[in-house]
Amino acid sequence: MTPTKKHILFVVPDGVGIKNFLYSDIIKYLKEECDISIWSPLPLDAFDDVRTLHQINFNYKQLTLKPESAFTRLYREATTYARLLHNTKLKTNATILTNWRRPKRGFKIKLLYRIAEVMGRYLSKDYGKILKYEDKYKKHISKKDVEYYVNELKLLEPSALFITHQRVPGIMPICLAAKQINIKTATAIFSWDNLPKARLAVYTDLYLVWSQWMKEEMKDYYPEISQENVQLVGTPQFEFYLDKNRITPRDEFADKHGLDPNKKWICFSGDDVTTSPYDALFLRDVAQALEAEKHNLQIIFRRCPVDFSSRYDDALETYKDFIISIDPKWNNQAETGWAGFFPMYEDINLQINLAKHCELVTNLGSTMAVDFATFNKPCLYLNYNPSNDSSWSTEIIYKFQHFRSMKNLDAVGWINSKEDIHNTILKTLDNPNHIAMDRKEWIEDLVLHPLDQNSEKIARALL
Repeated sequence: MTPTKKHILFVVPDGVGIKNFLYSDIIKYLKEECDISIWSPLPLDAFDDVRTLHQINFNYKQLTLKPESAFTRLYREATTYARLLHNTKLKTNATILTNWRRPKRGFKIKLLYRIAEVMGRYLSKDYGKILKYEDKYKKHISKKDVEYYVNELKLLEPSALFITHQRVPGIMPICLAAKQINIKTATAIFSWDNLPKARLAVYTDLYLVWSQWMKEEMKDYYPEISQENVQLVGTPQFEFYLDKNRITPRDEFADKHGLDPNKKWICFSGDDVTTSPYDALFLRDVAQALEAEKHNLQIIFRRCPVDFSSRYDDALETYKDFIISIDPKWNNQAETGWAGFFPMYEDINLQINLAKHCELVTNLGSTMAVDFATFNKPCLYLNYNPSNDSSWSTEIIYKFQHFRSMKNLDAVGWINSKEDIHNTILKTLDNPNHIAMDRKEWIEDLVLHPLDQNSEKIARALL
């Protein structure tokens, strides 16, 4: 490393951090002034495109995140449950508590969660007790693990450490080690829905947030964190949509993916199985409702990058002459959920061209609404129950706290029944500017504008 330069260490818990931060222009703004290091549980080849894209060499270390001890996890889960109870009362929103999910297997872990609930109910009655027990949690983190990272950081000598999102508890020993030796730390909040869910699993000197809405949320849910330590810098993943050089001509895109350029394309974007367990039924419903229009329409299906399950296979086979599946360009060999998957750089352009060339997107409450809104394209949220499962419903989903960001805005269109699919989609195709008329105002509330300055703002914050 060059002694006269600053040195930024990126701690990247999963592939989303690669796509949102390392593929963005952040490194472009840093590389002249900084040396770059990367620590991640992902393999080195996950960062090949980062090296090529930015024409940089970086120091790399593969992390092995150690499992927590039973006591450490108990304190963490107890305070998480306490915060969920606290947040539920604070916002008068019972859906916040749906983020507490009891394990279904293993006697010991089920018992731990039961004890955590008892402790959490007690702690939730006094916010000061929550903070006290979070301190206990930190003190129970393995001193051996912290000391290991102290030694590693002393060898590396970074001037600052940036964790690309705040949700992975296994990163906490690194934060504590950095604090011991006075290395400044920062983290970004993963997504627009994370703060009410009590998912601040790492504690840093600086928190980077998308918007004023999110900064206000930090004040509500974490009043102990000074607002001076919460920096409004936006998020970089929507900058890509402003780069016209990423757009593939429609005919070329159609030829590559087996599409008919003379038809209108609508995008069905899939959700993960936890959020939308009946997503395959939604896809079937949309195809069935629009099949009579296939002389003029094609459905493009983009699955969630971590869901390469077979649950959509029946619908895709039944409507194979109508639904064109264009899979995300992610490495999907791992079986560990989000943490084990990582994107290829070409997936960015794929997603951008879907938003550019499709007329609209439909899904269950996905952030893809924001991606499409950057091109001023409408999103239709599916808002009915395709199954008789009493434990899951769209009514619960759309009461989630982050959807309150819409306030009284006409931010998205709504498909309120299976019978409404046909007419709602055709109406939107005919008059796209009459549906979700406030979509641009909504994304300005969600993400700091102008979008093309967010990478630079983040880089300056790290410097």
